[in-house]
Amino acid sequence: MAEQSGDQQSRLQEYQERFEKLMAATREEFGRQAPEVLDKLAATAKNMGQRLDEMASEARRTRAEKEVATSQPAAEPGGEPPKTSGESGTPGA
Repeated sequence: MAEQSGDQQSRLQEYQERFEKLMAATREEFGRQAPEVLDKLAATAKNMGQRLDEMASEARRTRAEKEVATSQPAAEPGGEPPKTSGESGTPGA
């Protein structure tokens, strides 16, 4: 039984060494690829930021146009201001 325990110990040690080598290789590979990945992420973030700026500018322009349209009274044909309801244009009528 002591032989089995020793055999298990050696297999566990071998697995641990393989795992550590795999992790070291993975870290090394990630270290080499990280700059490219980060560059791509940065480019994507920059593009998204530009698009969001464009969308915000468009929204501000649309809001300003709506505010201008609602703040100006609508003129009736002939350039006259809109008639008010319930009041006559002549005094005492």
